[in-house]
Amino acid sequence: MATGLIATRKNGGMIALVPFVTRAVPVDRPWGGTRLAGLGKGAGRIAESWEIADLSDGVAPHVADPRSRVASGPLEGLSLREIIERYGSDFLGSAQPTTEGDFPLLVKLLDAHEHLSVQVHPHAEYVAHHPGARLKTESWYVIAAEPGAVVFLDVADGVDLTEARAAITAGTVRTILGAHPATPGDFHHLPAGLIHALGAGTLVAEVQTPSDTTFRVDDWGDVYDREERDLHLLEAAETVLVDPPGAISLAASPEPGSRELVVTDHYWMTEHRQTGGLVDLASEPELRVLMVATGVATIDGTAHPIGTTIVVPALVAPTLEPTLDGILIEVGLVR
Repeated sequence: MATGLIATRKNGGMIALVPFVTRAVPVDRPWGGTRLAGLGKGAGRIAESWEIADLSDGVAPHVADPRSRVASGPLEGLSLREIIERYGSDFLGSAQPTTEGDFPLLVKLLDAHEHLSVQVHPHAEYVAHHPGARLKTESWYVIAAEPGAVVFLDVADGVDLTEARAAITAGTVRTILGAHPATPGDFHHLPAGLIHALGAGTLVAEVQTPSDTTFRVDDWGDVYDREERDLHLLEAAETVLVDPPGAISLAASPEPGSRELVVTDHYWMTEHRQTGGLVDLASEPELRVLMVATGVATIDGTAHPIGTTIVVPALVAPTLEPTLDGILIEVGLVR
């Protein structure tokens, strides 16, 4: 990658790298609710707000333009790929773009008015033998949950891989799913191969590898009045793993301060929870994504409310001193 701020000039002067917010990409799905509209992500029912998206053509064919662009400031209108091409390691730090040259994360907000489909994403072994598939590992941070809301994760205790595959192919997967109460502040890491579904009444922040490959197992067609969508039972049965390595579930913690949520080969996440004062961010000169889960975070004099996602270039990260009254999720690529 090219390095240095000499990559771009405007009116003869240098365009400085600064923290920025992108114009989110709203995505329609049949299970979406109205809470994202209340966070300024669009109008009406919105299922997903792609806060940080930089997908090449064909990766997400159902999305008209799967690239978020800088909303305002000196970099306004640029896609993440364009920023990578112009600024290189001053933007990404020691992280690398995807093989296509795109930003290596996809960051979303999901508003589940109804249950999402029960699904599985392909793991590395499956992808190695199926060129059209892309690895997908993801993490959920629960921002809000209605009373009685659940998340469906993995299979119930005592169910083995043979039984899981049989239930998938027979269309009886609901009988073997593990259901867990959803509480604001809960965190779940879902490695590829873990069968899962986000339950109705939840609002979550999702961080994932940049892929949209999904094998749908059950779409709750007898529960909701939805247009019928394709199922991928054979692919899901081949891909599913029971209790896959790396799966994590952390209960919400009311204690102020910082706690590590997950460190993977693709990204890491830390929760910062406090009432006023400076946030103790990681000090390395590496790119960060900051998500305001509750309250307000103030960065360079700008107050960012709940639902805001801020990209902090690597060159800027060591000097950043945000203040926080609420919960902030810090996401990094290299640690």
